[in-house]
Amino acid sequence: MINLREKILTYGVSTLKDEELLAVIIGNGTKKNSVLDLGRKIVYNSDGLDLNLDQLMAFNGIGVAQACKVLAAIELGTRKVESDTLSDEVVSIDDVGKHLINRIGHAPQEKLVAVYLNNGYHVIDEKVIFVGTIDQATVHPRDILREALRISATQIIIAHNHPNGSMMFSKNDQAFSLRLRKCCHLIGINLLDHLIITKKSYSSLKSLNLI
Repeated sequence: MINLREKILTYGVSTLKDEELLAVIIGNGTKKNSVLDLGRKIVYNSDGLDLNLDQLMAFNGIGVAQACKVLAAIELGTRKVESDTLSDEVVSIDDVGKHLINRIGHAPQEKLVAVYLNNGYHVIDEKVIFVGTIDQATVHPRDILREALRISATQIIIAHNHPNGSMMFSKNDQAFSLRLRKCCHLIGINLLDHLIITKKSYSSLKSLNLI
């Protein structure tokens, strides 16, 4: 632990590996496993640290107190990422895609997000429109366009995450996008793209010539 603290003080906390960060949070190991070994086991046996209290406590050496500390640290990191906003500078589709990987890529439920831009590709606002399964029965273009008209946005990028990690678009995704594009055209707004977001990457309907 002392070495890890010295590493933070000398090189910064960003230089620590995931298992080292966990070791700092957990604090102590067991007779059989050092705290760093315990951190390695947790990282190796978890999918991106997607763990609940019971799963954490299943590791020998992790009690209620340590498990709560780890969960609190993960939640704090999640909230920090979700509070991050896009730059006020000119943004590209790739900028938006990478930003949304951090913001909604790890969400356990589907989230539909709209990013509103002006003619100069500057972000005006970003809003979660809907949480749940996205289809034409649950989401209407007016839910997205109402905000665009309120803030005088002239361009929109929409995106939603796939918690199962699939990069594939469904027929519903394409049908909704085409319907939204038609509604956007009627009121002079440009639908730039519809992105599918996963934990590690994103895909684009526009790049696949689906809209």
